[in-house]
Amino acid sequence: MLDQEHAAFIQTGVSVNLASCDADGLGSMIRGLACKVLDDGRVAIFVQRTPCRDLLANVERSGNVASVFSQPSTHRTLQLKGRDARITTVDPCDLAIIRRHTDEFVQEVVPLGVPEAIIRTVYTCDPLDLAAVVFTPCAVFIQTPGPRAGEAVA
Repeated sequence: MLDQEHAAFIQTGVSVNLASCDADGLGSMIRGLACKVLDDGRVAIFVQRTPCRDLLANVERSGNVASVFSQPSTHRTLQLKGRDARITTVDPCDLAIIRRHTDEFVQEVVPLGVPEAIIRTVYTCDPLDLAAVVFTPCAVFIQTPGPRAGEAVA
């Protein structure tokens, strides 16, 4: 579902958010630490387990997720949805992806007035408390504010 341009975009220093909901439709959301697009087209979003126990339980129950990737300096935003999400462990080599993403996000938001120390604190994580939520995008939407917001990507 993702073309190369969109795959590259979501793997840069953008804001990453992941959401799911329980059986009653009550949503849960967490800021992702980074993501990577796997060779088979699935997306892996790295999260801290402890602060998102509800979200992970919802993913295990339903497999449904929605993720949003937004570039703060331009508001360019892409939304991906999946129905087959599952939770996996994080490979130690993926820690470099999280570090790179944090560095790129710092470069993105510091010029906007966000102190670097705040970003580094938000993205601080315990490698033993990480999980990856892996899913196949079944729908992709442009969510950049403007006339194309909500438009499905063909």
